[in-house]
Amino acid sequence: MADTIPFVAPVPETLTDEDILGALGRIPVQFQEAIVLCDVEELTYREISDSLAIPLGTVMSRLHRGRALLRSELGAFKVVIGDRRTQK
Repeated sequence: MADTIPFVAPVPETLTDEDILGALGRIPVQFQEAIVLCDVEELTYREISDSLAIPLGTVMSRLHRGRALLRSELGAFKVVIGDRRTQK
């Protein structure tokens, strides 16, 4: 059963704004736009749909996939930073 469940690294508890912006910059732009409009600008799904001229379902899909990619980037960031801290 463990082989069928994808592993998602946990997001570090201590992140700076630069860490988050860096991770956000490493995901595709279409996901960045949806995340920023929803989670930073606090637009509704309908407002995002209208501003990006995409269907409502696409907004939800991009948010879901974009947040998963962002979590993955932040989890990978933790591994890299953790390795550097151990080496010092």
